[in-house]
Amino acid sequence: MSVGVVIVNYNCAPLALDAALSALGDEPDTKVVIVDNNSSDGSLDYFERVFADRRSHVPTPPEGGPADCTFADIGAVECAIKKEGSPEPVSAALCVIAANANRGFAAGCNLGMTALSQDSSIDMFLLLNPDALLARGAMKAFRERLTEGAAGLCGGSVLRFDAPHEIQALGGARLTSATLLGKNIGGDTTFAALPSRTQVEARLDYPLGAAMALKTDYRERFGDLDERYFLYYEEVDWALRGGKTAPPVWARDAIVYHRHGAVAGSQIKQGARGGLAEFHMARSRMLFALKWRPWLVPLILGVSAIQAGRRVLRGRMRQARALLLGAFGGHWREAVN
Repeated sequence: MSVGVVIVNYNCAPLALDAALSALGDEPDTKVVIVDNNSSDGSLDYFERVFADRRSHVPTPPEGGPADCTFADIGAVECAIKKEGSPEPVSAALCVIAANANRGFAAGCNLGMTALSQDSSIDMFLLLNPDALLARGAMKAFRERLTEGAAGLCGGSVLRFDAPHEIQALGGARLTSATLLGKNIGGDTTFAALPSRTQVEARLDYPLGAAMALKTDYRERFGDLDERYFLYYEEVDWALRGGKTAPPVWARDAIVYHRHGAVAGSQIKQGARGGLAEFHMARSRMLFALKWRPWLVPLILGVSAIQAGRRVLRGRMRQARALLLGAFGGHWREAVN
């Protein structure tokens, strides 16, 4: 059996290729689909140039870390580009699908998984951020954890690309029940002193979207990612649908290096999100509350107002405005009753 990897790209083609080659280098029996969400920076042109001249792209690995990245030689990888809606199946090891429009991260993932589902040998999906890299042995660790007992969505050990011994998250995050804000697990831990799997999974509500593995039948049981979440909270929603029958789990040895905030539209500079990221974080949190915790809506609106006030005090007027528009933008009709 084999693995199908989905990477959603928007305006960061070089990073997406690095991510794809790290996956192909870790597990050769893999197909990777990069869904280009109608990028505006010439990403498709970049893919075409690299596929024509394989020497024009050299992956950038992290410096140090507990495990190395093994990048596939792009000169030996079969590559292809196809348009969304094309009837041809994905046959190349690395295929770029040009989406007709940017419908968000969830829609891009669904498009990629649907394309890969035509290959009956694929029994595991990995959704990988374009700003993330798999370390050697990650794919094996994901697979082993998914075959142990009841397992739904599986997160790895996510380390910071620029400081690869520092942990961003173990498995993923815990969702604060009152404010619906996520708190990453293990941020105060070093890789040399990891807690037990039991300790981590007892706190794990959803995996970090940087790298999320699942058996292909998870979609059959619980549906696709909800495409109303343009960005953020789609993985939280998906994990909740799995419930206790398919709970989120952690693959300790699935090491992922994450260039946190490098993806276009979600840049994080000096600890602050950009305006677009603020908008979608607030909007998606509101949609999530309306769908899963409607009684918390007044509190969530209050939290957003407080967050916006803090941005104003720090002189981040653009972020404050974006946050308020996301929270109070009247997305009530998009919610599921």
